Amino acid sequence: MPDSKKLKKYIGLAGILFLFPLIWLLFFGVLGKHNFKTLPYLGPATGVDAGSYIIPDFAFSDEEGNIITRDSLKGKVWIAACYNLADPHLSQITERLLNVNFKYRNEQDIAIIVFSTDCEHDQPAIAHEYVLQNTRYNMFGNKWKVLTGQQDAMQAYIRNGLLINDIKNEAIFKLIDSEGHIRGAYGNTEYHFLGGAGDSIPGLVQDVALLKKEIDLQRYHERKAKENKQ
Repeated sequence: MPDSKKLKKYIGLAGILFLFPLIWLLFFGVLGKHNFKTLPYLGPATGVDAGSYIIPDFAFSDEEGNIITRDSLKGKVWIAACYNLADPHLSQITERLLNVNFKYRNEQDIAIIVFSTDCEHDQPAIAHEYVLQNTRYNMFGNKWKVLTGQQDAMQAYIRNGLLINDIKNEAIFKLIDSEGHIRGAYGNTEYHFLGGAGDSIPGLVQDVALLKKEIDLQRYHERKAKENKQ
C-alpha cells in the first residue's frame, strides 16, 4: 500500500501544476493590460499633420441612386477602392476584394466603397448588377457600393481627398476608419493581382480586423464611462 504522506504530496503537487496555468491566465488575461497593435494615420505629404487629417466630405450617387457622403459612413470601417467597371482586369480586381468582403460578410460596420474612375461608363444599371453579384452572401446589405457622379468632381476627390495621385493606376485601395482618417494604403503599379510583386490584400484583411478591434475597444470604454457616471 503506498505511503499516505507521499500520496498526499503527489496530489498536492499535481494540484499546483494544474492551478498554475489558470492563475497565469487570470493575472495576465484579465488583470493584465492589453496592448494591441495600432495602425498609423496617413495624410498629405506636407502641410497637414497625418493624425489630424480627415478626408473631406463628398456627395456621390450609389448604384441605387442614393446620395452617399462621408458622414453617412461614419462609424464604419470602409475600404475606398478606386477603379471602374470597364477595366480590362475587372475580374481580377473584384476577386481580390471578394476575399475581404467574404471575410467580413457578417460584420455590419465594415464596407467596400468603389469610387468609379469612369463615371460615364458606370451607369446605375451596370453598377447595380455588379454589386448584386458580389454581395449575395452578405448577411447585411449596403456593404459594397459603387459611387458615380460628375467625372471631373470624382477625379478631383480621388486625387485631393483620398490622396491618390495616379488615378490610372489599377486597384488602389485606402482603408478609412470610423472617423474618416486614412489608416492604410494598398495596391501598386505592378498590378500585384496579376502576379506582380507585393500582394497587399492579406495585409488589408488584417488591418481591417485591427480597426474593428479599435472600434470595439473604444465603444467598450465609452460604455463603461457612461455606466460609471450613472
